Amino acid sequence: MGEDGPTHQGVFDISYLRHIPNLVVMAPKDEHELKDMLEFSLKYNGPSAIRYPRGKAQGIEHRGQSTEVEIGKAEILKEGEDIALIAIGNTVYPALNAAARLEKDGIKAAS
Repeated sequence: MGEDGPTHQGVFDISYLRHIPNLVVMAPKDEHELKDMLEFSLKYNGPSAIRYPRGKAQGIEHRGQSTEVEIGKAEILKEGEDIALIAIGNTVYPALNAAARLEKDGIKAAS
């Protein structure tokens, strides 16, 4: 359940928010993407929502420059040919860890 508790998991955020016209819903995987998404939201000429978990962040090194957020654009962080692990927000790093564990069993997972 994380630090949000049993009544505030955000399970339905995407399903109810996606019905709002022109709303851009974003979920950062780490602190860098959160910063990039905040900058995007300030410039975007329309409504936007950023889903992020309460509690601790991933804790990654500072990269310096911002990266432009592209609406509807995903990224492949790890190539693979057997299966694909699709994740958003704070589930990205656990998916990468799962891909690494699968690779030990000979399964090449893209994520």
